[in-house]
Amino acid sequence: MPKIRPKALKHRELLSRLKNFGIIETKDRGKGSERILILKAGLSGGRYTGPQIPIKCHGEGTEHSVRVIDAVLRRFALDPKKFWSD
Repeated sequence: MPKIRPKALKHRELLSRLKNFGIIETKDRGKGSERILILKAGLSGGRYTGPQIPIKCHGEGTEHSVRVIDAVLRRFALDPKKFWSD
């Protein structure tokens, strides 16, 4: 089995991969250039409970480094092998 080499991802590609794991973006809660990533299962009414993480985003073409992506994976307890194999 070949070793998976992580690489930087554009914001839209990161969101499409995270969507498979039930993670969505809220644009209205971040301040300035920050966007908040949350688990869709944690939404109930107007409130949210569960893990969340803010990430910098200056547009859909913003590239996120492997370190940022690793932090997101840790926060949501996602398996890196499953994430990078998609």
